[in-house]
Amino acid sequence: MPLEPGMSLQEIRDYLEDDLKASIRNDIGPVVQPDRPEGGYFAVPRSVLSYVDFLGALYGGYGGDTDRSGRRRIATSEKAIRFIKDVMGEVDELYQRNGVLLYEMFRHGTVHLYRPHELRRSDGRVLSWLAYKGPREHWVNVPRALKVRHLQPVRRNGNSDWLPVSITCLYDDLLLAVDVFWRKLQSDPHLVANWHSASVALCEPEPTNESWYRHDAQTQVSLRPQGCAGEFIGELRLV
Repeated sequence: MPLEPGMSLQEIRDYLEDDLKASIRNDIGPVVQPDRPEGGYFAVPRSVLSYVDFLGALYGGYGGDTDRSGRRRIATSEKAIRFIKDVMGEVDELYQRNGVLLYEMFRHGTVHLYRPHELRRSDGRVLSWLAYKGPREHWVNVPRALKVRHLQPVRRNGNSDWLPVSITCLYDDLLLAVDVFWRKLQSDPHLVANWHSASVALCEPEPTNESWYRHDAQTQVSLRPQGCAGEFIGELRLV
């Protein structure tokens, strides 16, 4: 079932399990390609952290905040980082410690400028990205053999470090984080209230100043909306 306002706890569970996790598996799973050495190093973090933005909005709730232009701030970096630390941090504690570095490096970089950002500390030391496929602890060649741990910075040279990021772990941990979120929802009425406030906002169309023109014919194919999302099912409709 799609996301809808006013969902019961059981409907939330069904949505997370049958809709959201299925979407994660369908969208990201084929890109991970664990049997191939190349591919997915930017696309997987980009997709994972977009899902984190969405989950962070549901986790943090919506209180009517808008930006200077009047657009609603349903999803924010602050909410996403809170989800990373509170929820993904129960999957791996390094999300609590270094989740902000992951988000600043991969979310803003890959979405807006194709590749991850390098980060510079106030003392001038630089943190670069080191994406790999494989388990949480893994040997990589860069070009020397180096044992790394997902999200644990490691020395690169005298002036910089690497942040190792396993795209395999990112994908697996996101699925596990959905389960953690569900467990938290079951025991915390405040989180359920946050879910409801965010879902109402998410199901409202975004305002636009743009216009469009509809072509009317005897018959047309339309997308049948359900909840707050359209379904990709053609429906023949007479007009």
